[in-house]
Amino acid sequence: MKFFQFKYLKIILYLLVISFILLSFLKCSSSSKFVAPNPLPDDNRSIPQPKYKKINYLKDFFNKQITIQIIQSLDFSRQLRHLFGKPKQAFNTDAFDEVPNSSWFTNRNAYRQMSLKEIAKGPDTGQGPDTTNFWTIKSAKSEGVTPGFQIKDSRGDNYMIKFDPKGYSELATGAEAIATKLFYAMGYNVPENYITYFHPKILKLGDDVEFTDEKGNKRLMTNADIGEIFKKVERLPDGRIRALASKFVESDAIIGGFKYNSTRKDDPNDFVPHQHRRELRALYVPCSWLKHFDTKAGNNLDVYVTENGRSFVKHYLIDFGSTLGSAAHSPQPDYKGHENDFDPHVMFQNIITAGLYVRSWEKLEPFKYSSVGRFDSHDFNPGKTKPNHPNPAFENCTNRDGYWGAKIVMSFTDKQLQTAVAQGQYSDPNAASYLLQILKERRDIIGRYWFNKINPLDRFQISENSPGQQILSFIDLAVESQLESKESTQYCFDLRIGGVLVVDFQDIGNNTRIPIPNTQEQQNFLRKITLNNSNDLQCEIRIKTKRNSNKKWSKWVKVYLHLDKSSGKYSLLGILRQE
Repeated sequence: MKFFQFKYLKIILYLLVISFILLSFLKCSSSSKFVAPNPLPDDNRSIPQPKYKKINYLKDFFNKQITIQIIQSLDFSRQLRHLFGKPKQAFNTDAFDEVPNSSWFTNRNAYRQMSLKEIAKGPDTGQGPDTTNFWTIKSAKSEGVTPGFQIKDSRGDNYMIKFDPKGYSELATGAEAIATKLFYAMGYNVPENYITYFHPKILKLGDDVEFTDEKGNKRLMTNADIGEIFKKVERLPDGRIRALASKFVESDAIIGGFKYNSTRKDDPNDFVPHQHRRELRALYVPCSWLKHFDTKAGNNLDVYVTENGRSFVKHYLIDFGSTLGSAAHSPQPDYKGHENDFDPHVMFQNIITAGLYVRSWEKLEPFKYSSVGRFDSHDFNPGKTKPNHPNPAFENCTNRDGYWGAKIVMSFTDKQLQTAVAQGQYSDPNAASYLLQILKERRDIIGRYWFNKINPLDRFQISENSPGQQILSFIDLAVESQLESKESTQYCFDLRIGGVLVVDFQDIGNNTRIPIPNTQEQQNFLRKITLNNSNDLQCEIRIKTKRNSNKKWSKWVKVYLHLDKSSGKYSLLGILRQE
């Protein structure tokens, strides 16, 4: 009986695998008509104000660390899709595999190169808190290594004031200032974060200020508590203190944070599961670049805003003190990015090797600058970095998602990065130069990794080369970013009209302009095609790339065009990238 049950299950498994293979083959081999995805509804439609939702972080940690891992391991269809290279793609991409602007993301630097002035400005609308007049303390904390204040300045603006850890001046404040500018330029919503210098004498205690002391007890704050807090903070020779002032996000109401899975049930505009949003999946790439591993729900913020007469929920990334070489309260520990804080795989590895296996991070040399911390590039693997805790969106990141994220990272020029680093206001120019160099090195490592996963041809355009002759042109992002040379690159393509092969594997060298059949050629081809009288004809151009360093043709990019038979003109319909 047991043998029969095992044999029965085995047959079912084989049938499922064979069905999946046949389905995949049919999808890949057929010249099916390209159908653009339906545009998603606007997510800034007016809705009633959702209530504040407090996230249970212990429960969220357990779900990400245990529950979701079990569900994913038991998801048979997910395992099959990954086994055969057919993972579930993001739900919110358009016909060109891009992400439309939304309440989550606004296309910026990768879409239009920002000026150096725009990079330096970032999300800022002012100059930071007024240090020429009193700051009123609204609340404060003393527990932990790094204390902080919530203050209101003389203009009536509210800020959270954060400090560098004792002995590491400029570490956390510099990292947060730089990461804020870069994440904003990428397209994410972030708060205004300013480096500020103030003298403690401008602080005054507000009425009935609640205070959490070192023992975790909540009570009313006293002036003596202020003095105790500043014993943990370094001062400049003139008595001033350097801090990071994070301005409260302008909103009608703060309604909590967001998770990296599921949706918010009380927000009708939140209709795409977070783990299947391209901008959250691909966030894995810039987070690996900037060592932003603390991606818990507490470092996100949902706010209810009114813009252009509409009231809706807007989603922010916040709190970048644990980026670059900073862990906010100290330099980044050596293991960060290599292991989760609780990592069963590493624990099992330690057990079976009796602790004798030496991990790469255990062989790192001491870091050079206390203001930069642990930030280097020589052991950086963009495909294997790990956040502090498992992130459901990151775990669903496909090669297409990673490529999209890499495009954003690679869009930053050396001068733009230099401008962003300058916002960290480092007193040691050598530290700033070192940080800039590592940012550039990690950027290029990311480009090489993801551009090898996906054929990096982009920005397709149709133009008219001569009367009656149209051209499809494209940009090779690996060549544009100087990761590869034009001389060591070549391209080939084939072309179909109405599903019929018209041009078979044509090598065009390093030319990035492909001639499309003109009107006379079209007529010759169309005579061979049995079609109805519809003017809706599609042209499919499949392009591959080969580098001297690899010698093999890459995965393809298919570009779909619409051919209007009456005019003989082509227009872009969309693209499809091979995983």
